[in-house]
Amino acid sequence: MSPAPPTSATYDSASASAALHAALLATAPVVTAGAPDLGRAVFVGSGDSLASGLIATGFGHRAVSAGDVAWSEALPAACDTLVGISHSGTSGATVKALRMARTAGLKTVAITSQAASPLADSADEVQLVPTLQVEEIVPCAGHVMLAQGVAAVCGVDTSSFNEALAQSLDRVRTTIDAQVRALPDTAPVAMSVLSLPELCSGADFWVLKLIEACGLAVRGVPLEESGHVDYFIGPEQHLALQLMGPHGRPRFDRLAEALRTTGQTVRQVDVRDLIDPDMRDADILRDIATAVAGTWFAHGAALRWGRPPFRGGAVNMDARHIKLDS
Repeated sequence: MSPAPPTSATYDSASASAALHAALLATAPVVTAGAPDLGRAVFVGSGDSLASGLIATGFGHRAVSAGDVAWSEALPAACDTLVGISHSGTSGATVKALRMARTAGLKTVAITSQAASPLADSADEVQLVPTLQVEEIVPCAGHVMLAQGVAAVCGVDTSSFNEALAQSLDRVRTTIDAQVRALPDTAPVAMSVLSLPELCSGADFWVLKLIEACGLAVRGVPLEESGHVDYFIGPEQHLALQLMGPHGRPRFDRLAEALRTTGQTVRQVDVRDLIDPDMRDADILRDIATAVAGTWFAHGAALRWGRPPFRGGAVNMDARHIKLDS
């Protein structure tokens, strides 16, 4: 078993913010010579990479688990281009899916930080993303860059994104510090993360990081579907986290009131102002900043509840089971 990432008894959000801020400003931006003609594209990845791929849904494309393609041995219907996302370029299901698509004559694109990787070798075109050099316990750096890579492939000029995200971090930290302080003293049995599609990537990332950091069952659910299903959760202690962007505020409020009547704990997390709404591509930047917020919230929650990230080193972190089979 390889060693787990280090844990700490307290979470220093100021230091985490400063480190990520410095890394963003020291890292070259994600650039592309020109977005490829994607046609009807499907973006595939696993875990954090799939969360990054959800950025593409805002452009009318689809994002699905690479494993759904690879292990069912069936390419998505009505797909002209398959885009594989993997920071290391060695995620087994993603590489297999891209190879399947290439063999079938589809256009293939890789988004990765490694030009010399099996994923890059399996693609007609490669969108490289730089690596953020920052030490993390609960990681978000890979997603921050891969999400930009997805936006770039979709035709967005991401050259100013690192600076814009760096400028958002003080607001992210202020928001999350307040949320962590307001959490219950003891861990819930499970959690739900509620959102609208404008935060689909960031919300998915919250689910992933809460599972990693806290070792609890967490699910993501569309806002309205929560009103039809979560109302019946109980009587065990359940925490509902509402990620609220610019839209749907009255519905969030009404649902929060209803869930509280059934004994649930509801925390409303306002991410509307993490990014200046007048900034170019504010919606995409807000989604990425929301993901960073989820990482810091998950780490803070885990330590508040005495659940050190990655179950205190009990989890095998070599991830051999998801890498490309040699």
